[in-house]
Amino acid sequence: MHEGLNIYNTEGTLLDLVREPILQWTLGSKMSNSQVKKLFPHVIDIKVAKCPCANDVALFGFILNSTYNGVYIGKTISGFRKYNETIWYDLTDIIYSQLKDEHQGLTIIDMVLTNHFLVILTSLGLYVSSDLRYPETSHIQLSRADFCGFERVDYIKGKLWYNEKCFANRESFEVDYVTITFDRNRTLSESSSCFYSKEPFLHWLPCLPSTSKSTRLLPYVITFLIDQETRTGIYFFHNQNSKRISVSVSVLKNEIPNSQPKFPNFQFPSSFYHPVGMVFHPRSHFLYVYGNQVWLSMDGGNTFELVCDFLSNYVRKTAHSFYTSEISLITKNGKIYMTKAGLTRYTKSGRLGDNIFTLYYDHLGFIHKLTPERFDTDSSSSGSGMSSTIFGTPPDLGFDTALAPQYLSPNEMIFFAYVPLNEPKNMIYKRKFKNIHIGKVINYSKNGNAYIRKLLVHANGPLGFHTSVLTEIIEPFGVEESVKSSSVTGSLKISYTGNVFYHIEITTAGSLANFSDADVEKTVVRPGYSSFLITEVRDLKNVLSLATMPHKIKSPLNFPENSWFLYSFGSTKGRNWTISLKPCNYWVQQDDHDIVSLNVVKYLDVGNKANYGLKLIPNTRGMKLLQVPPVIVIVGNPALLEVKTEGYYDVTDSYNLNTHVASKFFHKGSTSLSMIIWEASTSCSITTVLPIMKSSCSYLKTLQHIPGRQIPREDWISGVHKDSQGFNMIKTLPINYRPPSNMGISIPLTDNIYHADPSKPRPRSLFHKSKVTGQLKQCNNVPSREMCNCTEHQKFSHAVAFSDCKEKVHRFKFPVIQYPVALEIFTEKEKFAVEPPYLVTMTEVNMRQNWQLKHNMPENVKKMKDYLEPLLNTSVYNPLGLNISIRGSELFHFKVSVVPGVSFCNLEEEFQIYVDEVPLPFPGHMLIAVATSVVLGGLIFVAFILQLRNIHPLRAFQRYLKRDTANPSTISISSEGKVWIVNK
Repeated sequence: MHEGLNIYNTEGTLLDLVREPILQWTLGSKMSNSQVKKLFPHVIDIKVAKCPCANDVALFGFILNSTYNGVYIGKTISGFRKYNETIWYDLTDIIYSQLKDEHQGLTIIDMVLTNHFLVILTSLGLYVSSDLRYPETSHIQLSRADFCGFERVDYIKGKLWYNEKCFANRESFEVDYVTITFDRNRTLSESSSCFYSKEPFLHWLPCLPSTSKSTRLLPYVITFLIDQETRTGIYFFHNQNSKRISVSVSVLKNEIPNSQPKFPNFQFPSSFYHPVGMVFHPRSHFLYVYGNQVWLSMDGGNTFELVCDFLSNYVRKTAHSFYTSEISLITKNGKIYMTKAGLTRYTKSGRLGDNIFTLYYDHLGFIHKLTPERFDTDSSSSGSGMSSTIFGTPPDLGFDTALAPQYLSPNEMIFFAYVPLNEPKNMIYKRKFKNIHIGKVINYSKNGNAYIRKLLVHANGPLGFHTSVLTEIIEPFGVEESVKSSSVTGSLKISYTGNVFYHIEITTAGSLANFSDADVEKTVVRPGYSSFLITEVRDLKNVLSLATMPHKIKSPLNFPENSWFLYSFGSTKGRNWTISLKPCNYWVQQDDHDIVSLNVVKYLDVGNKANYGLKLIPNTRGMKLLQVPPVIVIVGNPALLEVKTEGYYDVTDSYNLNTHVASKFFHKGSTSLSMIIWEASTSCSITTVLPIMKSSCSYLKTLQHIPGRQIPREDWISGVHKDSQGFNMIKTLPINYRPPSNMGISIPLTDNIYHADPSKPRPRSLFHKSKVTGQLKQCNNVPSREMCNCTEHQKFSHAVAFSDCKEKVHRFKFPVIQYPVALEIFTEKEKFAVEPPYLVTMTEVNMRQNWQLKHNMPENVKKMKDYLEPLLNTSVYNPLGLNISIRGSELFHFKVSVVPGVSFCNLEEEFQIYVDEVPLPFPGHMLIAVATSVVLGGLIFVAFILQLRNIHPLRAFQRYLKRDTANPSTISISSEGKVWIVNK
């Protein structure tokens, strides 16, 4: 679809260089390339430790022989893409600083990089870094863990074991564990040869509980891992007395394994005789036990299923990619095998001739071959199962023997692997089908191929055939023609010789139908009858053969001409058949568009649900599609979540899987949910979908108050937003403002200061109680507000933690009557109004009063309210229809909290209301009211007395006026300035 459009697909990673802990440290003194090259002759092995959350960040360590001392580690942030990009460090002096005397023979033995700590096992002890998240100095700090009674000879045989989990947004229940094992039996003076610890790895506990005084009764602990999903400890035991190998699971109680196993111990068969280790596939519940065999458990160690058997060879280490679910098995002889997490089939990748190497998967699942001198990177697509860059041409999985085909139906055929009767016992395994062939394709050089569905092992015959495979014919195989074998033109008579072999005679007269020596290891096939593999040519008309189904032959058989076929799957003149990897037979389509990763982390709060939809589109040209679900769903911890699945085939033969996950229990935890396409070929890029389900609070889930009046952001910045009446709805708080208390406006008692400026005086600090209260937060110990470094987010935040930065709040006219407290919960996908059972509590952070809440109280809410209020020791409210009335003045700062028990989240929200244009505050308003009351009361009392004494002041005043009118006066002024008044 992209052809001619000048566009292309790509994928990559974004690495947060600031957030990744190990990148904040200098591991030691830097080394030049010439110094690194001097180490190459002394390197005997290499170790790689990668960051659990960012696999592109990794450490590379040299294991040195006894001719050289030191700890040398390389660090990459690009997944070892280029050798020159690796920075090398010398940690020798840091290690020596922890030692008192012994300084000889120092080298790395093993190394683990957890989420927050670096653990290094050296030949002179175990060293643990400080918490990588909190760098106190630029150079890394290491401390030595002491193990009483263990010396250098023990440390060089030690191993570190770690269950890789990513704690990017760490929960309280998420913690890393590391185990160290020593390859020796413990003595009476030692508590164990296996120890484990959780971060910060200060205290190391013995893996086995000290319940038995006899050390001979205790099996040797090969590995001990902590399963964080089920909170169990898993032991990998080797009983050196009985030579039996087993796995035991114990429940952790107070971080210590219970002495009683959770399940009956799983005993491996005696064919598993060389155990090496046990490992969890990263971020999953897939548990692998490996050695000369590889076993898989998907139920926490209760049961195991055989994946592969390497007979005399064994797996010495594994490499994993969480992104593509790919697992590489590195064997002792250099052969590399590959499987996918959750699948019980595997394939051979190739063989590496390097004496010292390891394999490493980067964050996107690209495989790298690392050697001391160079890094080889796979440039093909990740997850394909093969790398031509590293392994070359995909190997032929066939083996040197003849195959005898046997028809079961027109579309099904069994291939029997021929083992000569005189074959030495120690060579028989080379002529047998094995588990590796399951899911592969048999290809014939002429034409034809068949898909191997099942491996069959024959313990009681037929003789000469120890194994066979059931196949489905994709393309019919070519048969021999008369040009190469003239016998096909004749009729046959088949009879039993009495001693294993069957005699085949050509009954057609003449020289046109004859056998030849080239017919040895060819097979006579007639559908509906047993097939016969020719083993010896007696003469031109007679041969001896082995029957694939002798129990079906009751009497001599006659095959007329043209009723039978001759197939050539022999090996006498070179094998003309091969076994190869089957092309990918399924495409995976995700229906849920917001799931962009196969390993996405999803949070489920109490009562929440999540749905996953997968569509498996078959790519099975020429193959019969089995009408059985091609995918299985397994939950790592079934007790944590409720999982239901439903699947169906549509009209296009695509399988649609819907998975419903619900959190119905108030129990925090994490579990992996695996959807395994068990029918998929290992060449498919997607064979396992492995989302991580956390029964916990999502960091994206928040409680928000929805204001009754929406104000644009630009108005908040300007501080002016007027309503229709010209009232400014934004209040800019005074510098160093503190809300009033119940004692008065001028006596603030709160510790919260708003719009803080340390360079300006604090108002309202006249009284002693006001002077001793009020604490700066972000502006503490700085000279001015500019030095507070308040961000825009902090200035607009309602959180009391950012009160120093808060400048503007919502402004209301007095009084505030039944203001609706509208609350909504926001998640990454939706928002919804808060309603029961999300009951809330509400407080005023500055301890102010003069406010009142009203809410609806149905019967169910009343019961919850009556139950919760004694437990919480505060009032509980129904958020539906909640409103508030305020009779006070100035700033009110409210905090709303959802009651515990209905969500894993600590859902809290804060909002502020500034009440303005209020009457005179106390005591002015009261004094005026009292004075007015006294004056009015006095007037009423005087009127009452006058009425009681029959005194009429109005009438007296009127008579006085009339008397003055009846007796007028004359006023005259003399020349001397004297005034004369004469009454007439």
